[in-house]
Amino acid sequence: MSGLRFGLMTHEAASWSELSTRWQGFEATGWDALWAGDHLWSGPDGAKPRFDAWLLAGGIAAATTTPAVGTLVSAAGMRNPAVLAKQAVTLDHLSGGRAVVGIGAGGNPKDLAAAGLDPWPVAERGERLGQYCAVLRAVLDGGEVDVNGEYHRSKMTSAPGPAGERIPLLIAAHRPATIAVAARYADVWSTYGTLFSQLARGISLTPDESLAVTARRSRQLDAECERIGRDPALIRRSFMLAFTQDTPWVSVARFRETVGRYAEIGITEFMFPFPLQGKHDPDVFGEVVESVLPLLQKGERP
Repeated sequence: MSGLRFGLMTHEAASWSELSTRWQGFEATGWDALWAGDHLWSGPDGAKPRFDAWLLAGGIAAATTTPAVGTLVSAAGMRNPAVLAKQAVTLDHLSGGRAVVGIGAGGNPKDLAAAGLDPWPVAERGERLGQYCAVLRAVLDGGEVDVNGEYHRSKMTSAPGPAGERIPLLIAAHRPATIAVAARYADVWSTYGTLFSQLARGISLTPDESLAVTARRSRQLDAECERIGRDPALIRRSFMLAFTQDTPWVSVARFRETVGRYAEIGITEFMFPFPLQGKHDPDVFGEVVESVLPLLQKGERP
């Protein structure tokens, strides 16, 4: 078994000095990736203040030197693909080639409402996301861009290109049409169990339900890769452990058990919001980070 990867997502604003110190601490303790959550809304009581995700990602890049850095995830319907790609290329150069572009077709309805936007119609999401990714990938790679889709188009010469060989594209996809887009364009596929649309209706999947639906989505990704002739092994599988009834941070044993169950179905990268959500013990978090993550990153089985 190859080593697992672990990342943390900043999803609430705090003083910039506090955030910078926090990111540097995460880097010092070996986290593989640091993510910026992309949200506008703060809730009716203002309990979760937000910063802009792409500037936040730039701040993470400036405060650190080694973790991958990107958005988790930017709703495609809120951002023009060519403009987003330019932001990502800029982040890649700022970070010394560490940028990862995280996008999804849906997005939180509250964010869309805050921006005065309607969600993409479900029946069109696959087609829209595919055209979006075509523009995004072309601009990220640099050179001549000529994409002329019904929903997204761009004609330009894109320079500079990436700081390194390639800027990875992470696609959050949960339904067949968008999973098909991930099969074609994603370097990393991301999912999170319970969908925002389900959470809005008060639904939160149990650990077993979340595992089962994630396994099914992963098999769909495999099948779609095989259909188009792409090796499924080229796509890393990631999971955001935050939106189900899983409680990985209540004990070291529970952390190992939770991660192990998902690793068995092919998940190799685990992401967590920070500050931690749901039931959690700060002492368990500290012990896991110090004593467990290094072993799992080196290939030990959970």
